[in-house]
Amino acid sequence: MESNKKDIKEENIDVCLRSFGILLPTNENELNIFDNLNSNFEYKLDDSKINLQAIFEEVSKEEHTFEINHCPKSKNIYFKRVVLAAEIANQLYNEPTFGHVKFQKIVYLCEQANSMQLDDRYCKQAAGPYDRKFMHTIDFELEKQNWFSVKKDNTDKYGRYVFKPLDGLLKYKDYYKKYYSNDDNIQLIINLFKKEKTNFVELVATLYSCWTEIITNNDTFSEELILKKLYAWSKEKKKYSEIEVIKTITWMRDKSLIPIELS
Repeated sequence: MESNKKDIKEENIDVCLRSFGILLPTNENELNIFDNLNSNFEYKLDDSKINLQAIFEEVSKEEHTFEINHCPKSKNIYFKRVVLAAEIANQLYNEPTFGHVKFQKIVYLCEQANSMQLDDRYCKQAAGPYDRKFMHTIDFELEKQNWFSVKKDNTDKYGRYVFKPLDGLLKYKDYYKKYYSNDDNIQLIINLFKKEKTNFVELVATLYSCWTEIITNNDTFSEELILKKLYAWSKEKKKYSEIEVIKTITWMRDKSLIPIELS
């Protein structure tokens, strides 16, 4: 009996998978299909279980209706964040101070400077604002896209994570030009923190988050209030003296690196 089944080419399967978000879209058409299919998709993660592959599969399909100022037609926020992360890593991976914590905080500050409206995705971690779901998947995603491998350097006394560029790295550039070509804020932030130590970047990111919280709560800004919020964030913040914090706030003002409502 002759089979009615048709041969399915592997590349056609990949197109379908990318359109549904199981693989990341690789061109405008697949991205548009993904947007239309998943524009109202949301998910919830069971905090009692942490499975990297499961988290990746969920986050890579995450689709909210946030509009980004410079890309209003595209709603695939996860994909755009991966592209932003690739740009940051590409410019900083050779820096001896660049590791996971510094990477995470620069991602956060770039998103804030570009009004990406992602505050609800960040929690208060000891090292500052932290998007657990995104950061649990970004190393996996960068390697999957053949852009970077991210491995822990156990020979380093701090256990620093090292970013190594892969053969397909420059492929992210086309997406970056599409999503962020008119944004000078990203380059400004990367330049500001390129040579800075992780502790300083951590402090700036945490102060920025505290500052944003003051605005959100319609509180009157004062240095006393932001100090109170900083030290209430985590006992780890006691490593910063009040003089150091006030000096950093002044630096942030001078660099216009503060929530826009107070700029």
